[in-house]
Amino acid sequence: MTAAVTLGLEEEVFVCEPESPNLGSLGYLARLTWSDPGRHYARTASNFARGADVREGLMSCIEISTGVHDEPSALIEDLLTRRAELSAVIGNRGLVVPLGHLLQNDSPSNVAALQFHVGAPDRERAYRNLGYALPLLALLAADSPGASHSRFGQSYRMARGFAIGPLGEDPTVRFQDLIVSKRLGTIEVRVLDPVWDLARLRVLARAVHAIASLTMDLPFDRRAYNALRLRVARCGWLPELGPFLENVSQVTDLPLELLTRTGADRVWELYERVGLVPAYSALDSAWRGGPFEPQPVAPMHGSVVRAMAGLAGYYLPKFPYVTWKYLKEK
Repeated sequence: MTAAVTLGLEEEVFVCEPESPNLGSLGYLARLTWSDPGRHYARTASNFARGADVREGLMSCIEISTGVHDEPSALIEDLLTRRAELSAVIGNRGLVVPLGHLLQNDSPSNVAALQFHVGAPDRERAYRNLGYALPLLALLAADSPGASHSRFGQSYRMARGFAIGPLGEDPTVRFQDLIVSKRLGTIEVRVLDPVWDLARLRVLARAVHAIASLTMDLPFDRRAYNALRLRVARCGWLPELGPFLENVSQVTDLPLELLTRTGADRVWELYERVGLVPAYSALDSAWRGGPFEPQPVAPMHGSVVRAMAGLAGYYLPKFPYVTWKYLKEK
C-alpha cells in the first residue's frame, strides 16, 4: 500500500493592542501553553523583530500549529480548534491580525507566515511539483499589501521578508520559499502569507495536498520561478501564469478569481475605506470565524504584568527547546 501524503500547518499571526503587538503576546502564549503543556509547549512559538526593525516594536508574530493529517479537511478542522484555543486566551484584549506584514510598518524581519509541512513518499517529485505551482500558491495566499501606510503590491513579505527567498540548488538551506526541513524531513512551503479567508484556506490546503500527491512530473524550472517571484509579489496575476494554472488545474481546483482578486486586494480596499484599526478588527473577526467587517474595538493597552508573566511563564521555559530547534535546523 502506498504511503499517503501528509500535511501539517504552522500559522503565524500578530496580536495587536490595537495597532501593534507588544510583549503581552508572550502572556497569551503562556496561558495557552499551560492550559495543555503536553501539546502546546512544542507547538507554539514567539517571534521578534531584528536589527533596525526593533524601532517599530520588538514583538513580532506568534505561532500555533496543527498535528499531522492525511486529509486537508481534517487539517483545517484541527487549525480551527487551535484558533479557538488562542482566541479564548486573548479574549477582547487584543486583535488577531493574520497578515504577512503590518500595514503601518516597513520591517522585513517583522513578518508572519503560513507554512505547510508536507510528508510525501516521493519527496523529490513532490518538491519539484510544489515548486512548479509555487507562484500560484503564493498568489492564492498573498496578504501583505502595504508598508508605511502605502500600497506595496500583493505581498511585501514575499518580496522583502528575511526568512524566505529564491530557490537555490540545495533545498535544505533554510531561508527559501520552499525547503526540505533538516529537522523534520518534510517539505516546507514557506512562501505563504497567513490566510484569514477560510474558503480560500480550504482551496489552498486541497491544492497543496493534490500537487504533492501527483505521480507525474510538472515542468518545474527553478530559474523560471526565481525570475517570476518578485513580479508576483508586486503585481499579482501575470499573463505568463496562464500555462501554470492550466497545468495545475488538471489536478486541483484553483479558481482564477481567487488569483486575480487576492486577500491583499480586499484588505487594502478596506483599509483605504475605514482606516487601520477598523481594518484590523475586520481581520480579527474573520480569523475568529465571523464576517470580514469592522467590529467595535474595546479599549486596549499594553500590560507590563502580562509581559512579565509571558517572559517568565513562556519565553524562559521555551528557551532550551528553541535553542535545540535552532541547532537542528541550521
